[in-house]
Amino acid sequence: MAYYTIVMLRLKQLTLLAGDLLNLYIGLYFALYFRYWRTPGQNWQDLFSPMTQLFFLAAVILFIAGLYDISKTKNSWIFYQKIILSALAWTILGIIYFYVNPKTAITPKTILLLTAIIGFGLISLWRFFYNKFISTTLKYNIIFAGVTNEVKELINNIQNNPRLGYLVLGVIGETDSSLGNITFGKTIDEINNKTNNFANIIVLAPQMTADENLLKELYQSLFRQVSILNLSDFYETVMHRIPPFTFSESWFVANLHEQQKKIYDRFRILTDYILAMIIGVFFIATFPIIALIIKLNSKGKIFFSQNRVGRQGIIFKVYKYRTMKTLAADGSAETGGPQYAADKDARITAVGKFLRRTRLDEIPQFINILKGQMSVIGPRPERPEFVSQLTEKMPYYSLRHLIKPGLTGWAQINNAYYGTIEENLQKLEYDLFYIKNRNFTLDISIVLRTINTILRMAGR
Repeated sequence: MAYYTIVMLRLKQLTLLAGDLLNLYIGLYFALYFRYWRTPGQNWQDLFSPMTQLFFLAAVILFIAGLYDISKTKNSWIFYQKIILSALAWTILGIIYFYVNPKTAITPKTILLLTAIIGFGLISLWRFFYNKFISTTLKYNIIFAGVTNEVKELINNIQNNPRLGYLVLGVIGETDSSLGNITFGKTIDEINNKTNNFANIIVLAPQMTADENLLKELYQSLFRQVSILNLSDFYETVMHRIPPFTFSESWFVANLHEQQKKIYDRFRILTDYILAMIIGVFFIATFPIIALIIKLNSKGKIFFSQNRVGRQGIIFKVYKYRTMKTLAADGSAETGGPQYAADKDARITAVGKFLRRTRLDEIPQFINILKGQMSVIGPRPERPEFVSQLTEKMPYYSLRHLIKPGLTGWAQINNAYYGTIEENLQKLEYDLFYIKNRNFTLDISIVLRTINTILRMAGR
């Protein structure tokens, strides 16, 4: 992995986090000042510990709202609307915290409200300043050596998301009109001179490794503190997917270190059972209401089960709330054989749309998790008929089955719908990224972003 790019991304996120927390503490200080019209003293000491806990809760809320997604931190009404909604959610949770927590005898309603207004107001100003002046100045200059489809995709993504922190100086290779105004040249120095700039990063495409003149120039670049990355590593870091040109048995053997994840996988089994039981309690509490509205909305069963392919290719039945109309004699919504659910599928009922958007239709899968067939996080389980088709087109598709399928996963939070061969190839790229890089930090990110999807009702 290109560790320096990860460090740069984390540095930006930590900068945002530090600024947010600082502004919340400033907000608390002035809330106390305006409440009592004197410099905070004992009140500050009494509230510091509980409010610190709430401030870190605020950071989690902001993360769920997508406000630490560097590519989306730009000044717009939607962006600041998220801050306002985060402030509202934080205030409500803060009230609950102070009234429910038996260890806290303090119920600072006015101070909590003032802190929300001042603190999140300052966060809005801080984010405006950051988006306007800081995010656009912290950039790495890049030269791509070689032109491939992946290079074109990266250049397009970087140009559309300047807050990623990259500036494309040019490309070494033959001029390609599809890249617009990108500067082309035969050497690194030529592009540096044409742009009156200096490259910090050289991204090397596979076909360029045989160019001896370029390799000599790259060797000299090492003495100028220039980072040289291969295209696959850089693509993975920026796009969060495994590029398909790397797919080979040798690459998978070298990069999918399954034996090194044994402790992590065992601990995940414990967390899966705990989370499944929590989901089960939620299922019991909500079942009467959901079952009733499903029955009232359309004819058919409340639950829907279907064969799916799990770990090691083992077939199991997945359980869901029914979200489609009953069209076939077997109770399914398919009359012409297996088919993908389409975007705006006419078979989906009115209640089904709500259940899908909120992901409530997936709740019964806690049973699959308790049975050890699924995990909370992992590639979504696919139907055997589709697996056969996709395996014929994608020889390495079966690698998705190295781990248990999941209730949610990396592919789902990056793109909710995959209905074609090309889209399923991209899904495989995301799934392999997760299998290769899975860890607790990535899992927490997936859970929080899934909560974001649920709250926005953005599921399909």
